[in-house]
Amino acid sequence: MGLHEVTSERTRRALTGTRCVVTGGLGFIGSNAVHRLVAEGASVVVIDALVPEHGGDPANLADLPAGADVEVFIADICTDTDDVANAVADADVVLNVAGQVSHHASMKEPLRDLDLNVRSHLAFLETLRAHAPGATIVLTSTRQVYGRPRYLPVDEEHPTQPVDVNGIDKLACEQLHLLYGQQHGLGAVVLRLTNVYGPRQHLEREGLGFLPVFVRHALLGEEIVLFGDGEQRRDCVHVDDVVDAMVLAATTPEANGETFNLGHPDSLTLRRIAELTAAAAASSAGARTEPWDEELLRIDIGSFQGDFAKAKRILGWSPHLSFEDGIVDTVRYYQDRSWSPSST
Repeated sequence: MGLHEVTSERTRRALTGTRCVVTGGLGFIGSNAVHRLVAEGASVVVIDALVPEHGGDPANLADLPAGADVEVFIADICTDTDDVANAVADADVVLNVAGQVSHHASMKEPLRDLDLNVRSHLAFLETLRAHAPGATIVLTSTRQVYGRPRYLPVDEEHPTQPVDVNGIDKLACEQLHLLYGQQHGLGAVVLRLTNVYGPRQHLEREGLGFLPVFVRHALLGEEIVLFGDGEQRRDCVHVDDVVDAMVLAATTPEANGETFNLGHPDSLTLRRIAELTAAAAASSAGARTEPWDEELLRIDIGSFQGDFAKAKRILGWSPHLSFEDGIVDTVRYYQDRSWSPSST
């Protein structure tokens, strides 16, 4: 039995029969987590406010197996407190994926980002404290909390000096989760994600990362636009690997109170990522470079690669999918569904 099968068996034993809550569960990462939890035998409650620009879509759960034990609450974790309290009551595990992810949008509407990524989560933590005091909560955060890397790969000891409002708010959100773990007994774990891609990612919403934009252009046979010289490097992680880390974080007692980077051993230039994406879609349009937009340049962090040694040591987690294989899987997902603009 391989490592992946051993890990799956371990999490299945831990999750079967548990009550799991997924915030943002109609979105990209959240919906993939719901599918995995159902496969592990959990009872799942989804909370999603369906904020229009965040990419949530009920269709992301339409292909759950018949009889899946999933209940969906359309609710805001900040304001719909009674509905959220009912949803989280007696939860064993909470995968907290809700939030705003656009760095650019956070600079344009900083107070809104504060509401979505800090105030909402503080209200949610208060609800958990009152109604699910024994829960383990796994927060998905971002590598953006580090700002511009001083060295690569970036480990968890790297200074946190965000270059945008989103990074500052995500860092504050992390600290609130860890504080509630220390002071109120919640089992809190923070995962700092790098660039995530894969099935169920909304391809048309702006601000959800460069990878869905690349996939969209490749599927349409259009040129992929790179800002600058295209030589910035990224480590990209398939959503299946991210969900693996989420369930491991939720079921590993030693993870309680810890923060983990999720990264990938392959560091690719944006140009190479664009080439592989186009090839997966059989697009011959290629890529071209454009000068940086001044607003985007101010918050660009340059090259990034995350050191995931801590996650490997404590969680037993490593990414299984190379980008070459993962992007083929991703493109095939949309092709099999005859994706076209406004079809998702």
